Amino acid sequence: MRHSLSAVLVMFSLCVSAAPQSPTSDELLMATTRADYDAPFTRNLAAFDCAVQFDWKQHFAETLGRLPPAAVPIADKLQSIKHRVAVDHTHATVSSIPERPDFSAGEHAAQLEQLEQVFTAMVSNGLNAWLPSSTNVILPVGKTQYSFEKLPSGYRLTMNGEDVAGTLLLSPDLRVTSGVMQLPQPIRFSTDFEAGPQGYVLASVTTGQTTDTSVGGEATFAYTYQSVDGEQIPDVVTVTPATTPKWHYSLTDCKVVKFVKVKVQSLPRH
Repeated sequence: MRHSLSAVLVMFSLCVSAAPQSPTSDELLMATTRADYDAPFTRNLAAFDCAVQFDWKQHFAETLGRLPPAAVPIADKLQSIKHRVAVDHTHATVSSIPERPDFSAGEHAAQLEQLEQVFTAMVSNGLNAWLPSSTNVILPVGKTQYSFEKLPSGYRLTMNGEDVAGTLLLSPDLRVTSGVMQLPQPIRFSTDFEAGPQGYVLASVTTGQTTDTSVGGEATFAYTYQSVDGEQIPDVVTVTPATTPKWHYSLTDCKVVKFVKVKVQSLPRH
């Protein structure tokens, strides 16, 4: 009898160790949080491509308070350049159509070259700042360890993993409101998420290059949205750098590329 009881206990312990573990409260809360966000690049969106609309004369008028006559020929030359931007889950790439003119010679060459470079940087930076929310990597991924702490104002989410360390603050409805990261690089940010048709979308994010909130140098990126083939992608992007004037551009003639799901059917046996 003793031997049979021991065998039963051994079998029971093996079954318990082999049984799948129930999700922890942190895992359940993370699954709920992740599902609340509209992250199109985590579904079947592969990429999108848009024309970039920007009004140089309006930009000069907003920056300088008026449009000086001397700025008109510069604005006209810059306006003649057409741009498109291609965005996938890793980065945004701006291209000129046709190829960008050679500004190395001619009147206002240095100004034209500099303004064109700044503009393309603003377009790519604005969309690159949107990518973390569109891929859901603002939340812990992979083997990153995390834990939620309930606060009167919502939740504190602490993350720790390989080359990742930081803390997020979330509102009671699980919208990320701010964060401080030590790794992969020191950075602080505050975010505003709005409800969209498929979940929370990023309305704005303000970033600083250090974790010290008393240090200035913050840049802000704001977004409105358009629906293209069922996907919510940026419509108007406003970039407010720390040291230069505000830039805002719109995305038109957008085309999305989606992953195709292939259904494999088994062949009948003969």
